[in-house]
Amino acid sequence: MVSNSWQRRWAALGCLLGLLVFPGCDKGPEQLAKAEARYSDLIQRGVPPTDPAWDEVIAAFEAIPRDSKAWAEADRRLAAVRGLRSPLPPRPLATPGEIGEGREEVVTQRAECEKLARELGRATEARREQVRKSLDACREKLVRLEATSHPAGEGGDEHGPGDAGP
Repeated sequence: MVSNSWQRRWAALGCLLGLLVFPGCDKGPEQLAKAEARYSDLIQRGVPPTDPAWDEVIAAFEAIPRDSKAWAEADRRLAAVRGLRSPLPPRPLATPGEIGEGREEVVTQRAECEKLARELGRATEARREQVRKSLDACREKLVRLEATSHPAGEGGDEHGPGDAGP
């Protein structure tokens, strides 16, 4: 009975030493540190997110086990990189405004600007500058129309051509 008691004590001591020396089997924090070092290196060098070098970083973050305590941070980094790699959402094509009597020219001009903005998004590099200039001119005309075209009841009639105001 004495030897059995000593065996239990030695076994408990061995388990305790094992827990102290090997705190766990979670390799996630180590993997996260390596992946973050590569992530930081690419950021500091200014490597664009679409570069294939990021594939290695994504794979390193994905290799971290989901049950690791490091997974939450790895998942945040993955979301950030994937967000930067995804295509940008389309920009608004036209500014909202009131539609009504006296606004037909504005509506027509806004539609023209929208058409040019869509064309710019699909234009080849060679044609892009020409479409951009047309779109800029269209927007300038739209601003002028919106400044001078007032729907009924908005008080635009007190401004005559050449009226400098009060």
